[in-house]
Amino acid sequence: MGLCSSSITASTTDSLWTRYQDARLSVRERLTALHDVIHELRSNDVDSSRILAERMRVEALVAKDTLMTALAERDLGIAAILQRDNDRARHHLERALELYLLEGDSAGHRGAGAALSSLGIVHKNAGRMNEAVAAYRRCIAEHILANDEGGTVYALNGLGLVHEMQGTYDSALVYYGAVAEVAARLGMDDMEAAGYGNMANVNAELGRIGEAIELTYRSLAIMERIGDRKGVATCYTSISALKNALGEHDEAYALQQKAHALYTEVGYRQGLMTSGTTLGSMLLARGAVDSAALVLERTVDLVRATDARDVMGRPLRDLAAVRRAQHRTGEAMDLLHEAVLLARELGDAPGEALSLIGLGLTELARGRAAEAVRYCGKGEQLAQVHHTKDERMEACSCLHQAYKAQGRGMEALRYHETWVALRDSIANDRTARQLTRRDMLHSFNKRQLADSMRHATELDELETARTIEALRADRNRARAWAVGGGGLLLLVGGGLWFRTDRKRRRERFEKEAAHLETQALRSQMNPHFIFNALNSINAFIQRNEPDDASSYLTRFARVMRSVLENSRHATVPLHDDLETLRGYMDLERRRLQEKFDFTIRVHPDIDPQEVQVPPLVVQPFVENAIWHGITHKEGKGHITLAVEPRGTQLLWIIEDDGVGRNAPKAQHTEKPTKKTSLGTAITRSRLDLVQKQHGGHAGFRYVDRPTGTRVEVEMPLLRDV
Repeated sequence: MGLCSSSITASTTDSLWTRYQDARLSVRERLTALHDVIHELRSNDVDSSRILAERMRVEALVAKDTLMTALAERDLGIAAILQRDNDRARHHLERALELYLLEGDSAGHRGAGAALSSLGIVHKNAGRMNEAVAAYRRCIAEHILANDEGGTVYALNGLGLVHEMQGTYDSALVYYGAVAEVAARLGMDDMEAAGYGNMANVNAELGRIGEAIELTYRSLAIMERIGDRKGVATCYTSISALKNALGEHDEAYALQQKAHALYTEVGYRQGLMTSGTTLGSMLLARGAVDSAALVLERTVDLVRATDARDVMGRPLRDLAAVRRAQHRTGEAMDLLHEAVLLARELGDAPGEALSLIGLGLTELARGRAAEAVRYCGKGEQLAQVHHTKDERMEACSCLHQAYKAQGRGMEALRYHETWVALRDSIANDRTARQLTRRDMLHSFNKRQLADSMRHATELDELETARTIEALRADRNRARAWAVGGGGLLLLVGGGLWFRTDRKRRRERFEKEAAHLETQALRSQMNPHFIFNALNSINAFIQRNEPDDASSYLTRFARVMRSVLENSRHATVPLHDDLETLRGYMDLERRRLQEKFDFTIRVHPDIDPQEVQVPPLVVQPFVENAIWHGITHKEGKGHITLAVEPRGTQLLWIIEDDGVGRNAPKAQHTEKPTKKTSLGTAITRSRLDLVQKQHGGHAGFRYVDRPTGTRVEVEMPLLRDV
């Protein structure tokens, strides 16, 4: 939710500035006061905070104060983030990290953790999600070394945000829950509120509006208690959006007004841009065209003054809609042409499509149906290429109206039918998504992951304490040996021991992190399987065979029970996993009207009850064999799934006699490529993490055959001991 500290007061800034100018204080004290001034100015006046950070860096360099120089570099990096300059931000933050690591003490580790947390934001903003995750993990490790549990809260929040952006909502909920829990224990009120607010956002995405509202009110209560008016306004904005989704438009409008008034009082420009755009849209929907125009004009002026190009598109389009309602179509066209150019510059295909559709609607309002067809046709084509159904549906509505205005009934009817099909498809997608995510949330053991994170933190804190005590003992012994002439030898040995011990602790932390990430990836596999199985049920029922459909649903329920049970564990007996795969393959075979047979073989040297495997790890390859191999084969096919030992490794072999990977791709309406490639990508990540946790080798390779495809999946041979 982007919840921050309370608004800046002039008296606070003045008192800090006075302290900075007090020559009686040490350089460190004066620079600390200057840093506090920078922090207070940052949210409202980024340029001034950047200029002061440059000044702080120069003075710190003159004083040869490494920590203060690093802090100034970090302040410059944060200013660059706020000014959306990722390259400059990365430069300053990496320089800050380098300086902090030179210190090597608790202050250095704490500063390094803070710099890494900000670097995570930079990578996230640039779309480098893997680098962001790595930065946040390193951040946690540094804060653990500094015995600073509070610092880990920001990294956990960052990891939650990355998972939310990637659509892995179950993992996001766990991380955000950890943020709220740890922050509450440490008295970090603002971050506790942020944890609840972010959980509310995820629940809203999952369609759990009631839970989202409840969580946002918990966040609101904290913000009101600590007097954070900006945070209160942000909560009002969130609750307004949720109420609007429930159809409670009057209450939503009232809350948005309160949020906008609070943002105005505290001078928070980002909030004013967001709430102004939403408020203008609400006013237009209520028919208050002139009031909507006033709000949106101010919002567009603010966005332009701030040069916030990434959020400029929507207010431009909304103001154009107002101008169209005011019959000022020339101004509407100018605004929309600006929005088109902006979207192209940002690579925002949905925004460009919506702007083109707006141009089409404006031309239609001017009585120029042919021009409307041209603009909306471009918008529809762009939306189709980028698979954005909502925008394409808007384009089809515009084209229906334009062709109808031209008297071209057949074309109008065609686009109306496409509009209806898209509407139904969007509704079906939303229903399926909510169903699969709800099942996923029930199956995901959130407490287990939260406990693992807490356990990892406690272990590392304990080990850090032991290390400190050991180092103190080594230091005392070194002094004693120095008297006898043996100090140098002990110092060298102590240094080597410390480096080895720190490496060991880092390796253990990485192993714990891999364990957490394995749980998150495993939870992604489950909705992937459920979604494809639901598609299978839908295809079977559409053939209008109720008795067979009932039998199919019963089998599906049995498979689902097994999937949900297995998903609770990192590994399951090979026997259980094979039974789940057998059920899945039987479902697909029945759906395809016995188009293929299958065989499952286990080598006699393997005890299926004793050997442990990650659940459903080879299911995407079985799915690929069915979808891409057997489906397009002429005649009946066969799939073989074999499991064999190979020394200390376990080898899975999936073979089909289908068309093979190099066969020309058939043209068909439903393409599962995206879904199956997602499953394969998740499997690759899961195998990488299995290798990190258990050693050995884990991976897969394709082997092309004269007919069909062979996939070999290799992993460590794990036994239940």
